[in-house]
Amino acid sequence: MAIEVREVSPADIDLLLPVFLDMERHYDGENAVNEATARTKLSAALNDVDGVILVAVDGQALGFAALFRMFPSARMETMWYLKELYVAEIARGQGIGELLMREAARVVLARGGSRLQFTTEQVNNGAQKFYSRLGAVELPKVFYQFDGAGLAALSEASDEL
Repeated sequence: MAIEVREVSPADIDLLLPVFLDMERHYDGENAVNEATARTKLSAALNDVDGVILVAVDGQALGFAALFRMFPSARMETMWYLKELYVAEIARGQGIGELLMREAARVVLARGGSRLQFTTEQVNNGAQKFYSRLGAVELPKVFYQFDGAGLAALSEASDEL
């Protein structure tokens, strides 16, 4: 069994696309984007992301982690945000997530990061147990978001003071 854990490049789109489509179906079911749309969006994202880590076994991508650099943070340090950690349904419980998290930690440290932050859904007890088992600390923060009409309204508001 050949296990590959590494950062990806835009040339890896064909390797990554199946696991991204699996993620889409997992989260959005019948509303998931189609393969052509996913390919276009993934291609654009791979040219603009700070780091995507892949785990492939025998040439099949089984999971990925998407990382983004954030500056400044406390003490003018650089922190990283783990936007997504996804393991294909067929590979869950096999250690793929832990491989991804260890490689994410290596990437963050190699690029001068001081910490790695991420969120889970409040109801995702499995993910919370997983991260706790790895030694992650739960933070007392509130997570906010603008989207849709709220995001548009904020962008269109007057800049007058």
